[in-house]
Amino acid sequence: MLIRRMTENDLDDVMDIEKECFTLPWSRASYEGELSNKFSTYLVIDIDGEIAAYGGVWTVFEEGRITNVAVAPRFRGQHLGEALMLALEEEVRRRKGTLLLLEVRASNAAAISLYNKLGFIQTGVRAKYYIDNNEDALSMTKLLVGSGKPHLF
Repeated sequence: MLIRRMTENDLDDVMDIEKECFTLPWSRASYEGELSNKFSTYLVIDIDGEIAAYGGVWTVFEEGRITNVAVAPRFRGQHLGEALMLALEEEVRRRKGTLLLLEVRASNAAAISLYNKLGFIQTGVRAKYYIDNNEDALSMTKLLVGSGKPHLF
């Protein structure tokens, strides 16, 4: 297993996983834009030349925001999502980020369980966030420095 930066050569595989995993998939043009965005970092997990998972994060000042994480269905159950999240967190830390944020579908129990395991706590709810079915999103936060919990402002 190799975790590395996503390149344009990965986009065909990324788009296949995107369509398998999400009801509102991003476009190829969106990923092309992200690859040239100075604030974003996109990583893939490459297993024997095949893209098994990918994820992205924006780091702006002290804040890292996870944009997406996906594991191809046939590679699930191998802790790839956890490895990817830790690699994205390390990227935010490398850029001197102190806070990591994300949104997740309220019904995505597997992802919520992983995020809790990794030290995220729920800090809010975005009502009717997803336009495909009006599902709520849970806002989750992790402090990357200190030992306290995030403050609600």
